[in-house]
Amino acid sequence: MNFKQKRDAYAYPMVGLSGTVASHHEVAFDTSSKLEAHHARLLCSAEDDEVLLGYLSTLFWGHYAGAAGRTTANRALSRVQLALVGSSFERNGKTCQRPGINHFGRGKAVALIRKAKRLLVERQYGEGVKLLCDLPQLGFAFASKVAAFLAPETCGVIDSVIAEKHPHYGFKLRAGYVSDVKENVARYQAYCQALCSEADKQNQLGESAYWQERNGELRAWRAVDIERALYSL
Repeated sequence: MNFKQKRDAYAYPMVGLSGTVASHHEVAFDTSSKLEAHHARLLCSAEDDEVLLGYLSTLFWGHYAGAAGRTTANRALSRVQLALVGSSFERNGKTCQRPGINHFGRGKAVALIRKAKRLLVERQYGEGVKLLCDLPQLGFAFASKVAAFLAPETCGVIDSVIAEKHPHYGFKLRAGYVSDVKENVARYQAYCQALCSEADKQNQLGESAYWQERNGELRAWRAVDIERALYSL
């Protein structure tokens, strides 16, 4: 596989949210590095509101592109709103609530993200993603998107696209999505280790094998870059 060719071809929209949790707006980036720096700065901030905005921005980014590459900004914003206020549904004649951050607890959410970051730093990738799954609107795939912004050197996204294109990683799907079953926690640990190993191999090939940003700059390989190449394959 030509990892450089595939990483260079990665074309997912580079968007996020800026502003505050209460008043946010779409922002676009011209390079992956700027996209990732924006989310890392927010998610790793000492300010609670910025951490929550980083979480909401990750949701917005992840829901921005729909089928066949169509952009779905309104759908992405609706997911952000659901993450904030939650939603209700009927089950067996009873009204049930899917909690948002306002119900879950903003302080609790921030503490959870910071704990997940510590786990990722300690190279407990599976446990970090497992913890992030407790946040509203985060299934396993979206939890891994947060992890990839928190620790791009060592973590990558695992979604149904990659799981189906690369079944040797062994991720279990349910209803077309990566499941949060415990087996996938261990598989995510091994997956991130494999991404790191491949990034090391690519870097050993020298600068000529580095991937190229949209502005023409060459970048050394990280785990998240290998994941982007796998997505493009």
